[in-house]
Amino acid sequence: MLALPDNGMCRSTETHNIRFDILCDWIEGSVLFDENEGEFSVMDVVDVLIDEDIYEEQDFAQDIVNDAWNELERRLNWIGQGSPYFFQRSRVKRTGPWQDTPAHSFCVLLSLAQCYAGWSRCVSDGDYNTQGEIFELLTQESLKKQFSDWQVKRTSWSSSQPRSLLEVVNQIADCLGEITGNDISTWVESKDKDAGLDLLCYRPFPDNRSGFPVYLIQCASGQNWKNKVSEPNIDWWQKLIKFVVRPQKAFAIPFALSDDDFKRQCVRVQGLFLDRYRLLTAVQYHEQWVPSSLKDRIIEWAMPRVNQLPRN
Repeated sequence: MLALPDNGMCRSTETHNIRFDILCDWIEGSVLFDENEGEFSVMDVVDVLIDEDIYEEQDFAQDIVNDAWNELERRLNWIGQGSPYFFQRSRVKRTGPWQDTPAHSFCVLLSLAQCYAGWSRCVSDGDYNTQGEIFELLTQESLKKQFSDWQVKRTSWSSSQPRSLLEVVNQIADCLGEITGNDISTWVESKDKDAGLDLLCYRPFPDNRSGFPVYLIQCASGQNWKNKVSEPNIDWWQKLIKFVVRPQKAFAIPFALSDDDFKRQCVRVQGLFLDRYRLLTAVQYHEQWVPSSLKDRIIEWAMPRVNQLPRN
């Protein structure tokens, strides 16, 4: 198993003082990235919590581990076939190496950054652009599989393909049959590389007239994602493009949330909210939904980070 997280694991005697989301990510990460067979039991997890002096009472510790077990099993049911691990009674076992399920592994790896403060600096390695670009590509592929008759295009600025915001605005207007706003320079500053927009998702019609169903999507792969839920600003984009019909907003993250937190973020986003498991349900539409080129890129990015994960 991976080492016990150094964040969110406070001593618990009469009440549970550990973060449930971190507990679930730690268990899931231990299954995926274990150096052996990726198999252990509820009691193995309980023993670690006791040995690390997080819990004193075995039964009390087992209560929250059982809850985490049930939550992870519920999440796997959302994915269906293609899950990277499975449950048998009180045991969990990996189905194969993490490289076989690159999308799932990548998302869990990003989530583990909140578990290990020191290791999290290794995840970014000072380069958030690569991490963010991979997540945008992964989100794009997921939506292309789940919205098969929609168009999904990347619009974000990147160091490898830098484009001005004006170029992006013109591209989007052409795709949607819309016209650009008057005097765009009034609304744009030099720092506005992509105006918070990473993906354009729309459902075209053969007549190519305006008024398509449109989603403007922000992809946030870092731990500070809650600071970005206001992006993209639809009111601002309506200054850049004269949309005949107001576009909708969507927000994608690689993290898994509790049901209550998920609902809270839906309200904050005021649009379509895509967390880890909504993205991973693409496997229901196509088992090998991640293109080989993207799979290779994920593995290349993830390998050194997996090797440096803290372990027992």
